[in-house]
Amino acid sequence: MPSRERNTRKFEPLQNLFALNGMLMNMSSHNLMHTILMIPSSGETQSAGYWLEKGNELCNSGQMEEAIKAYEFALSLDATLIDAWNNKGLILANQNRLDEALQCFDEVLKISPRHAYTLSNKGMVLAQQKKYQDALDCFEAALVVDPYFAGAWYNKALAMQCLGRGREAMAAMKTADKLEGNAGGCRRRC
Repeated sequence: MPSRERNTRKFEPLQNLFALNGMLMNMSSHNLMHTILMIPSSGETQSAGYWLEKGNELCNSGQMEEAIKAYEFALSLDATLIDAWNNKGLILANQNRLDEALQCFDEVLKISPRHAYTLSNKGMVLAQQKKYQDALDCFEAALVVDPYFAGAWYNKALAMQCLGRGREAMAAMKTADKLEGNAGGCRRRC
């Protein structure tokens, strides 16, 4: 989905026309026209997809707390939005808010129990919690869904290594390396 440029000074939907009026009074006519064209319509800001996209933009610009808020708003409009749950979980995991991240991943898995990326993401959080067997179970479930998922093979190898299963870990790592090499420069999926 192509990204559209928008005025990002306001994060929340415009709640008050007086605030918009005050903002407009302080602009030149050239800036005013540019800003008016970039303000999303009220119908658009009530779209879960809009807020998912906004969350992704905020995340990519390093504004993690704002991204979480955008994902939460998207989810308030559509609680079945898998990407919002998954992306929120990834941010929380990166902030070491592991239990909250697991809750997000579990929400995805209630909606789509065979979502390979989420199974792998959940496994990574479980591994951070040193629950290596549970993590391994997640990676293996992801590989049942997508046996060419190089990131899940790599994570499986690390979990096996932590469980003292060195030979199996080496075999999984070789598979990950082979799949990664065959990807022709594609990024890892986890």
